[in-house]
Amino acid sequence: MEKIRQELALNTDFAGESTQLERIKASLERIARAGFTHIHWCHEWDREYMYSSYEMQQIREWMEEYGLQSKALHSTKGSARNVEVREGHYRKDYTSNWEYNRRAGVELIRNRVDLAAALGASEIVLHLYVPYLTIEREPETKEDFYGCVYKSLDELMPYCLEKKVRICIENLFDVPDKYMLEAWDRLFARYPKEFLGLCYDTGHANMVWRESAPEIVGRYADRLYAVHIHDNNGAMDSHWIPGDGSIEWEKVMDVIAHSAYEGPLLLELVCKDDEQTMKRAYEAGCRLDALYKKGR
Repeated sequence: MEKIRQELALNTDFAGESTQLERIKASLERIARAGFTHIHWCHEWDREYMYSSYEMQQIREWMEEYGLQSKALHSTKGSARNVEVREGHYRKDYTSNWEYNRRAGVELIRNRVDLAAALGASEIVLHLYVPYLTIEREPETKEDFYGCVYKSLDELMPYCLEKKVRICIENLFDVPDKYMLEAWDRLFARYPKEFLGLCYDTGHANMVWRESAPEIVGRYADRLYAVHIHDNNGAMDSHWIPGDGSIEWEKVMDVIAHSAYEGPLLLELVCKDDEQTMKRAYEAGCRLDALYKKGR
């Protein structure tokens, strides 16, 4: 009797990111060989890269070759910039108050929605950086910032609903929590669950809230549709294998189990691609899955 594989997802850039196609394909093979059934497409999660429809087709065929499915995809906010301030304009920024640049940012996110649909993913994860230092200096800039964000999301919503791809806003460690929570409250009050949700990044939450993280994220359980599971010691965004850091996983899994999230669990790691490390990552995911299913 054929053994049923445990459903678990892993990020495609777990061992680093390359633009060489052979290495990209090899990363998918290693994920499948380790026992994972799903991927979290994380290549080009930052900056302005636009995927061709032919690239989308190529990735899908590689997934089929290795028997992989897609759980989620990491979108991009656009160009690298100082996210704490709103000074200057940087390419493809969906929060920009230069209209053509804002539209270019929307186009970039649509490209990731197309990629998610092509790979069979039901959500994309997006960073929203509130320029809090500028807002603290110039409070009047807050509503202009949110006005641009609303305009972009208003334009994206019908496209996402048509493609059946939800946007999930990720909790971050480089934005003070009061600004992050305010953003969630604003956005979730304005947009429906079918379009906009939350991505619970366990490592980021541990850096910001430590042992209080599960309780705080749990307040938004009805919006929790995506997860990035990894560990750290609370000081750095280490992306360790669960169990190697200070996160209390029983509490985290209980929150996820009682949320809107539907598996499989998704690990977002930075680790070696040797057989021993990959086996350890997979086994850690299986242990968390047992806690998750127990809570369900």
